[in-house]
Amino acid sequence: MASRLRVEAVLFDLDGTLVDTLPDITWCLNQVLLEHGYPALTAQTVRGYIGGGTTAMIERVATQFGIAHAIALHQRYVTLYQHNLVQFSRPFSGVLELLEGCRQLQLPLAIVTNKSEEMALQVSRTLLPQNAFGPILGHRTGRSLKPQPDVAWEAARRLSVDPQRCLFVGDTEIDLKTARAAGMYSAAVTWGYGLTHTLQAQAPDFCCEQPAGLLRILQQVCGTAHAFTEHGDTAKSY
Repeated sequence: MASRLRVEAVLFDLDGTLVDTLPDITWCLNQVLLEHGYPALTAQTVRGYIGGGTTAMIERVATQFGIAHAIALHQRYVTLYQHNLVQFSRPFSGVLELLEGCRQLQLPLAIVTNKSEEMALQVSRTLLPQNAFGPILGHRTGRSLKPQPDVAWEAARRLSVDPQRCLFVGDTEIDLKTARAAGMYSAAVTWGYGLTHTLQAQAPDFCCEQPAGLLRILQQVCGTAHAFTEHGDTAKSY
């Protein structure tokens, strides 16, 4: 007999899941590279560097160009990006409708990101509906980065929901590993920055091509058990 799946809260990644921040990240990173005498990177290349936090991204760039000491690069990027967070960034198409649907379902929501918490707060408050989320948790001193589960557990605790009743939604394998480590259901979204085959290799509970598909899934699993395939959005059997 299929086991019962019930979702009582949703934890969202930010970059690549709710908001397309790639244009601003690419622009700022290329400005810094040009200032230091290095060629600009394509958005597709930068896209592959997103997910593990700013430090990890800069380390990958430094490795690519053979930069021995990336501290100055990192400091300049952070300063520039802080002043250009929402120059070009926008919510992905369908995300605002997804969040409205979650509101109608009375689902508590949180954001869990490896972006600095200060930046995450500014992006979400500027581009996403006010009061849509409870905790907005990003990287800060003393807090582990995803895929360590601590920040996901903190979000569940603040929402007063059992982690086993939370759905963690993200666009990279880091998000799916976080969900697994935290004992949460996982939803991979393919409209963001992760590669579909990489996401599917993590065996997420759900895989969604569009925000509308994720909303349909949430409408199905809020308190009930369902297994279905619809419009390219897939779920395991429960």
